[in-house]
Amino acid sequence: MSENETHPGSTATIPPSGGASLTELEPEGRGNRTKVVIAVVAVIAVVAAALLVWRPWSSGEPSKYSAADAPLRVFASVTPHAEILKYVNDELAEGEFELQVIEETDGVNGNDVVENGDADVSYFQHVPYLESDSADKGYTDLEVGATVHVEPYGIYSEKVTDLTQVPDGGLVLLSNNVSNVARGLYLLQEAGLITLPYQFGDTSAAALKITEADIVSNPRNLEFRQVEPAQIPRSLPDAALGLVNGNVALEAGLKPAEDALLLEKAAGNPYANILTVPTALKDDPRVTALAQILEGPEVAAFIDRTYPGSVIPVAGGN
Repeated sequence: MSENETHPGSTATIPPSGGASLTELEPEGRGNRTKVVIAVVAVIAVVAAALLVWRPWSSGEPSKYSAADAPLRVFASVTPHAEILKYVNDELAEGEFELQVIEETDGVNGNDVVENGDADVSYFQHVPYLESDSADKGYTDLEVGATVHVEPYGIYSEKVTDLTQVPDGGLVLLSNNVSNVARGLYLLQEAGLITLPYQFGDTSAAALKITEADIVSNPRNLEFRQVEPAQIPRSLPDAALGLVNGNVALEAGLKPAEDALLLEKAAGNPYANILTVPTALKDDPRVTALAQILEGPEVAAFIDRTYPGSVIPVAGGN
């Protein structure tokens, strides 16, 4: 966003050709200057008031988040997060609270949105991404409010129907997100295509940040390219394999449970998607209620019947 700036103009009083002196013009000039000063002060007051309404969190005060009796603003990925939240709002909130869902658009980071006060909480990421992003940007007040589901990472292809058919030197498309690069590599290791120095489920900092440079063995001489996640499904005709998250696959019209050559396991998966909450709202009654519902049996059942095998609940008794 850009800020509007007010540049006060300067004025000069010049004696008229009739010869009136500056002394003779003084009362009127003083009056005009007084009017100008009052007008400028009035403009400044209006601009300041507008800025206060537009972005009251500019000072970093807790007021950047919505009041407890207002709708809770949740930044969310479209699928399945926003769809799950719509179900919660329509069927489970029961008048206890109301949700205002802000759907993710390309290039917008939910952690930035919450930190800026444009949303109260977010529901789009897993813990490794939260930790990596927070470390990069110096965020220290974002924490886990609820652990909801796993969108299993999958290996997809339009060129092979079995992982044994992957050609020597084949191109593999990986997400350009640091935490999901590691996730994709672990799935390739499970497929027997590469060897890594760590095993899937290892949550050490080093294990969660591995890249292609950490590959110990690559017997098929696979080539790797990192691209935007949303581009990977569209680029499958040009690659041997593409690795994408469950929500990206669903949004591209793929059915992970049916179309993936291999899917992540849910058990012991460190990449479960979470409700992320700023410290200032961790005890907010709306946040507490939403967290309980997201981890409850109703949401788990909704996920199972809506995204069978493609999104896996990790709470709710499953």
